[in-house]
Amino acid sequence: MADPGSLPLARTWWLGLICALLLPLGASAQSPRWHVDLNGSRIEYDTLAAMNAPSLATAAEWQGTKLLARLAGSLTGFEGAGRTLQGRGDLVGWFSPAGVGSPLRLEVGGTLQGSSHSSGFDAYLAQAVSRVHFQRRDRGGWLGLGAGTSKNSLDPEAVVDLAPEVGGWVQLGPTRMVARYADIQVDGDRFPEATLSAVYSRGRVDVTAWAGLRGSPYEGVDGDSWLAASATVWFRDQLALLLSGGTYAPDVLQGLPGGTFFSVGIRFAPRRIRPLAPAAPLPLMFTRETARSGAVGFSVEGARTVAIAGDWNGWQPTPLARADDGRWLLPTDLPPGVHRFNLLVNGEEWTVPEGIPSVDDGFGGQVGLLVISET
Repeated sequence: MADPGSLPLARTWWLGLICALLLPLGASAQSPRWHVDLNGSRIEYDTLAAMNAPSLATAAEWQGTKLLARLAGSLTGFEGAGRTLQGRGDLVGWFSPAGVGSPLRLEVGGTLQGSSHSSGFDAYLAQAVSRVHFQRRDRGGWLGLGAGTSKNSLDPEAVVDLAPEVGGWVQLGPTRMVARYADIQVDGDRFPEATLSAVYSRGRVDVTAWAGLRGSPYEGVDGDSWLAASATVWFRDQLALLLSGGTYAPDVLQGLPGGTFFSVGIRFAPRRIRPLAPAAPLPLMFTRETARSGAVGFSVEGARTVAIAGDWNGWQPTPLARADDGRWLLPTDLPPGVHRFNLLVNGEEWTVPEGIPSVDDGFGGQVGLLVISET
């Protein structure tokens, strides 16, 4: 389901159309991932009666060693209220100034988002962000600064925003928790905002929950709060049932109302993807020489057999050898570059090893991430 808080949103509707119809073609790129969702939703805005809203959404990403690109698009029809076409593009780059394996990472990124409603209401949002990350395998934090502008067809003046932020995350076994605080400033008005999210994945069920509080700069006007959750139930690696519901806050940048929602849908994907709360942990990094030495391994509790599947072997499980100390050894023939992987434990359960960094594709997916560098 498209984020209800962004409905409707810019006469850049063609971006959404391109995303919705052409993104699956991205499967030929390096480390590509994509999915298609069909949803039926019940949405009730703060200012309108409840309405039904079927939608078609698709998303894809490409990742290199220092660059990540994402595109997403959706087409949503509202009962008796027309339709909305949306599109979004994200581009993120990062580097480690202190070298491979350093806990310090610098990130710079940008987002362009737009949508068009059949009633003639259009809007757009353009934002840039820079962050400094300090991270270990199972915990981390960041400091950042975001800035952007937004505009809709009902207001001739563009809105400018500035958002200093601080955040942190921790991995507790199969659960990841992320907390973030941002001092959002919109044309001089301050909207302090705190959010908390958690993701838990076990067996064929992935659950995500998120909550937030936002203050108001206006005397006599209460702030906003929201609470929501989603579940993905995988029937097989390419097909899943989607369930989500809760509340969402008004969009202070684009002047859109908040409300409540409930959604049911199905997801089609080339392979199963696991969820992760929004954070960007430092990838697991090795030099090519270290990887070829056969000394890199994973500890997997309760494992009798372990196979690895990744983007280098077509996601076909390959059995791993076991060292004398009980670790399962990484294959020695991995080529340099960014690699995503999952482990198949005892021939039954797919998992990312505990303590191994994961990446979020922005679409509800999780996968282990490692980088093999030339030197």
